[in-house]
Amino acid sequence: MIVGTGVDIIEIDRIRKSIEKFGDRFLNKIYTKTEIEYCSSKADKYRRFAARFAIKEAVYKAVMKYDPTIAWRDISVQNDSDGAPTLEELSKITAIREMGIRIHISLSHCNNHAVATAIAEIES
Repeated sequence: MIVGTGVDIIEIDRIRKSIEKFGDRFLNKIYTKTEIEYCSSKADKYRRFAARFAIKEAVYKAVMKYDPTIAWRDISVQNDSDGAPTLEELSKITAIREMGIRIHISLSHCNNHAVATAIAEIES
């Protein structure tokens, strides 16, 4: 049964400007080390950073009633062997999973925007 949904869209240029203006201070406030290393290694890094920003917002919206204290760096996206995005098993995500809640995510980006969706589902 679906118990929460979240969606977010962001302008890639907004993330680019924040990174250019605030640098590591911005990156380390929002992203995990895993995300920073992955995104920074890509030619289209601002799209990657924007998509991860959007998924953090979407996941928060989907699970906030189960943990309203979840923060930016409690949500981290990695890619599986097929390249599909998955949530890294950090402590707060693990705690939510231990409540029997599975979080499905999807993200996408184009030249100007990144969008992400999260669905929280109680496993039966």
